Amino acid sequence: MELKNIILCVLNCVGIGFAIYSTAGNYWLSDSSRFINSGIWVSCAYESCSYMTDDAWDTINVTRIFMIIGCVSYFVAFILCCLIYAKKIKNHKISGALLCATAIFLGIGLSVYSNTAYEKFINSAFYGLSYVFGWCSFAISIISAIICFAMKVETENMKI
Repeated sequence: MELKNIILCVLNCVGIGFAIYSTAGNYWLSDSSRFINSGIWVSCAYESCSYMTDDAWDTINVTRIFMIIGCVSYFVAFILCCLIYAKKIKNHKISGALLCATAIFLGIGLSVYSNTAYEKFINSAFYGLSYVFGWCSFAISIISAIICFAMKVETENMKI
């Protein structure tokens, strides 16, 4: 049980790091020459970068919102995980449900971006490291949620 708590806290820490890096990173999409790259906040070409403001796609704004909500919910889940580890909270269900919600938020944000980027840049660009870290964070949140629910079942069986 103690080992699962430690694994859960480490997974949450890595997952939130990946989610923050993905949200803040500028390498969601790159061209084949690697001189042009774009994130959800900044677009860079050669040596100059510019913030995406009024000319940003509507789907970029949706991606931004869901990625930020995902990072915030991941942070709250991490705090709950630390409280569970410190034995201040005994209910793992709340943390598991929050991690499921985090996965949904991140999945929506990443999927919306994937669909739009594919439609706009067919065969002229590829996904970058920030985008990959976003999907890794999504997977880690699902694994963490499964561990939370497994810990809940284990503690209920111990009471019987």
